[in-house]
Amino acid sequence: MSRWYIGIGAGGVLVLFVGGGLFAFLTTHPSTATAQEISSLCMSEPDHERCYEREVPNLYPALPLPKIFDIVRDIRRRDPSYQFCHVLAHKLGENAVAADPSHWLDLIPLNPSDGMCSNGFIHGVIVGRFRNDVLDDATLQKTVKDFQSACEPRANWHPSSLDQAICYHGMGHLFMFITNADIKKSIDVCGVVGKSPTGNFLRVCSEGVFMQIYQPLEPDDFALLNLLPEKPTAENYRRLCSAYTDPAVQGACLREAWPLAREGVTSGTGVAKFCSKQPNAEQESDCYDTATAIIGRMHLADPDGAATACTALPQSRQSVCFISVAQAQIEEDREKGADALAFCSRAPGDIASQCVQTLVERSSSYFPPDSPDQDAFCALASAEYHTPCTTNR
Repeated sequence: MSRWYIGIGAGGVLVLFVGGGLFAFLTTHPSTATAQEISSLCMSEPDHERCYEREVPNLYPALPLPKIFDIVRDIRRRDPSYQFCHVLAHKLGENAVAADPSHWLDLIPLNPSDGMCSNGFIHGVIVGRFRNDVLDDATLQKTVKDFQSACEPRANWHPSSLDQAICYHGMGHLFMFITNADIKKSIDVCGVVGKSPTGNFLRVCSEGVFMQIYQPLEPDDFALLNLLPEKPTAENYRRLCSAYTDPAVQGACLREAWPLAREGVTSGTGVAKFCSKQPNAEQESDCYDTATAIIGRMHLADPDGAATACTALPQSRQSVCFISVAQAQIEEDREKGADALAFCSRAPGDIASQCVQTLVERSSSYFPPDSPDQDAFCALASAEYHTPCTTNR
């Protein structure tokens, strides 16, 4: 346990203090104090991101989830270099579901209502619940109903289309665990679960299946990878993906392999090569969507670097990149609508106005109904960019 948490007891009560003034401050403002302490610790380490991912999830269950998410918000304000908190939220979701696995469906609505950390908490809950379970066919069929309802709106959860898409993406990760790394069976389950009454989420679910094999994070992820007949590498992944005759499945397999070409993708200089040799034009476009979304994720705190990466793409694909990077700001934190619009203004020529217009057209999918963040986004777009924007009301 870090030295910063010694003063937090099992019930969230601070039991250690230095001087009465500090004790009074900590008991009155525990979130602020904790955020300041963790930020000070992690900014002294070379890898801020890994430090936050190590320290913050340990706050649960001593502190309630809403309080921990407030701490994450405060940390991100204190440390502008730390904006991509998806993995942190993923670990927090795993911690929460480990405490009460049977109520995993009830935990999903506890995801921050502003979608902070790209709904990583939902991913953690879903994957954490079944990470150690391999389901036989009969049990899988019985559990499908839970999978079909997990990402759907209910009385205490009114997700945006974006929330649902990221939830179904997490389902793809999950299916690899419960099928014991059977990619084909996982894709088949996506086909059943991903076609919901509120939309077709088959693509994002399938991408979650392949992401699981290309981006292992935890020991269990690597153990799952060892179950594959052949591990994907930069040299063999195209051959492995060619085994899938469905162009949509093959395309998902190819584009989720971006970590094998990480430097070229994140810098923009290798995207054209990475997205070549797709099964058809549609899958090539989807590949550019994925690659440019990664550019956005990896440059959340570096708009100059993101703009440079976008201009490294073929000219015909640069508009997609500027839109994806701007969109990534909102996906990571819906309070970042102003930052998203500001990034659009960095785009050359007509791409800037196209970027703003696209964000406005998609705004109803970013924000849940009656969202004050969407009101703020639309007000800003209308006032500064003279673009009509309708809220979900």
